Amino acid sequence: MKRIHAGIARTATMAGVLALVLTAHGTVPANAQTAQLCMPKAELLMDQLGKQYGEVLTAAGVDANGNFVQVYSSDDKGTWTIAVTLPGGPTCVISAGEGWVREQTAELPKPGQNS
Repeated sequence: MKRIHAGIARTATMAGVLALVLTAHGTVPANAQTAQLCMPKAELLMDQLGKQYGEVLTAAGVDANGNFVQVYSSDDKGTWTIAVTLPGGPTCVISAGEGWVREQTAELPKPGQNS
């Protein structure tokens, strides 16, 4: 039951932040059916996720389109958020949830090295 309440609270908070961001910046998502939480800078989202959910940047990379993809997660709460920063543009949350588990994998030998 706690997880359901936490999920509802998280959804309500994200909706509130989305409304605040859209109002503050006077922008409307291009496709209302896929409305996303967007902020003008990645640092603003990082700060918000840290304060509200205890999430920190745990992985990042650049995709084939030159977008900077970030994964934020909280080991304590098990929440996670995936965001994308467009080149010269905003940072938008594309997915978020709970039940994040950070797996430790065995050290694999690099190609061309003896094991």
